[in-house]
Parts: sequence; C-alpha cells; structure tokens
Amino acid sequence: MREIGYFDCGFDRLSFDLGEALRLMGYGDYAPSDYVRSLIDKILDDLRSVVKPHFGYVLLDGYVKGNDRVVVGDVELAPGRIITHAMKGADCYALFTATIGGGFDEYCKNYKEAGDMVGALIADTLGSVLAEAVVAVLVDTLSKNVEGRGWRISNNYSPGYCDWPLSDQKRLFSLLPADGRTGISLTGSCLMLPVKSVSGIIAVGASVKKLPYGCAICKMTSCIKNQKNRKLHKT
Repeated sequence: MREIGYFDCGFDRLSFDLGEALRLMGYGDYAPSDYVRSLIDKILDDLRSVVKPHFGYVLLDGYVKGNDRVVVGDVELAPGRIITHAMKGADCYALFTATIGGGFDEYCKNYKEAGDMVGALIADTLGSVLAEAVVAVLVDTLSKNVEGRGWRISNNYSPGYCDWPLSDQKRLFSLLPADGRTGISLTGSCLMLPVKSVSGIIAVGASVKKLPYGCAICKMTSCIKNQKNRKLHKT
C-alpha cells in the first residue's frame, strides 16, 4: 500500500503549553521576570503571523526485522532496539513530517543579527514547543483517519532519538514524496530545513500498543521531551 496525506493547519489549532516552554528555559517553579514575560508575549504574538504549520504522512507496508531493524517499503531502517520494540504488531507504518515553516528561521535570524541572545533563545524555545504541537495535530489526524479501519497507532519516534542514528534521515526521506509537498529538505549533515521540523515513524495497526516514552533509558539529552535542566539567565 501507499497512502499519502499532507495538510496545512492554522496557528490556532496548535495547543501551546507555556509551562513547558518555561521549563525548557530552565525556570522550573520560578516565574520569569516582567521583561522576559513581556518578550515571550511579544514573540508569541509575532509568531501567529510567522508560523505556517504543515504536516503529513505516507502509509506504507513493512515489518520488523530482528531486534533493531524495521523494513518499510523497500527501505531498511535501523531505529535500534527501543524503537523497534514499539514498532511491533503493525499492519503498516506512517512516515511523517511536520514543520512550522521557513518564516520562523528568518524571524529568529533577526534576533541573532541584532545581538539579542535572550530574544533568540526565547524564540528558539517557543519554536521547538510549537513544532511539537504540530506533531500532536498530525498524530491526532492520523489516529482519526485510521480508526475506522480498526487500527491504532504507536507513539511517534524520530531519527536522533534513543539509538536511531540521525543519518537514517536520508533513508526515511527516500520514502517521502519527492514533489516538494513536505516543505522540508535535508542538509548534507541530515539536518532539516526549515529548522523547526520533525520527521519520524509511527506504527499503525490493529495490534499496535502505545508504549510509554522511555526517557529514562534514552541517551538523547537534547530531546525536547527530556530537557528539564536547561538554563536561561534571568534578565
């Protein structure tokens, strides 16, 4: 099978968690200063017209191979044992992408060029949270689209998470439409452009079980799901 769906969505559809953003900035139980809070409010207001959420997926047949491989279509991916375990029981797999668009990259560049590192860091953090919010819309859309077939979905997993090497981005992207509808390209070092973009895999099927995320056993300290100690100097 090969089933493709790509969608635009409005900013207002994104569920933004300010508390999560503040935790990623290192505030924990502390409140930001009035200056930082006003800057957060300004940047969020700016981003309403800057961010252009876009997401989608390709459904393909596949199977688990051994303990650490998943074959999707005619491509063998190497996501490692943790993610491969979560891929078991699938009838097919969704290879997905999600982005908040290239306008955000230009917006952040303005802060950096002005030497405003606090503004740049706040914008970068808000962009990360918004990108995850786009993924949440994608997951909800996919779940609703397949539930009529009696299928469930797993959590989403991306290259760079757990033991899945970032270099597998090339193989994952080889399974996506080549007509530009993803709105995302890869650099030579397998980073995505626009910067605030996410790609990955989701297991889909009647026997799929959604397992808890394994942050305690994942080695990726830079993951947004595991960034609880990141610090931002109060201004």
